[in-house]
Amino acid sequence: MTSEGIEKVEVRNGFALSVHGERVDIREAAAGVVFAGGDLSITQGGCGPVIVAGDVSIREGGCGPVAAGGSVEIHEGGCGPILSGGGVTIGDGSFALVAVGPSVTVESGARVLMTTGQAAAFGATLGVVAALTSRVLNRRR
Repeated sequence: MTSEGIEKVEVRNGFALSVHGERVDIREAAAGVVFAGGDLSITQGGCGPVIVAGDVSIREGGCGPVAAGGSVEIHEGGCGPILSGGGVTIGDGSFALVAVGPSVTVESGARVLMTTGQAAAFGATLGVVAALTSRVLNRRR
């Protein structure tokens, strides 16, 4: 199922390969790629990669990578890497691989592998290692 140019899209008790809408609600369902011009809400469901202009709310669910213009909140769920233009809240019983945003709150009982500062340090270190490796390999020629 594909939905493009629709104001509000609800996916319930089923599966949608790709979802496009202004506001997207996924309840007890799964979806592939999700594009929302506004907000995304996931309750007891999941989806693949997410690109959202507004806020993302995940309750008892999960998804792949998230790129959100607004805030991201996860409660009793999980998520791949998060890039947020607003705040990120990882609630009790939740997990995120990486959370990058202006503010990242990790509540008691939640886990995040890397936050904004750690991700920046990792990226800088990776860049230095790549530059040194390239220089060493170019000298051997």
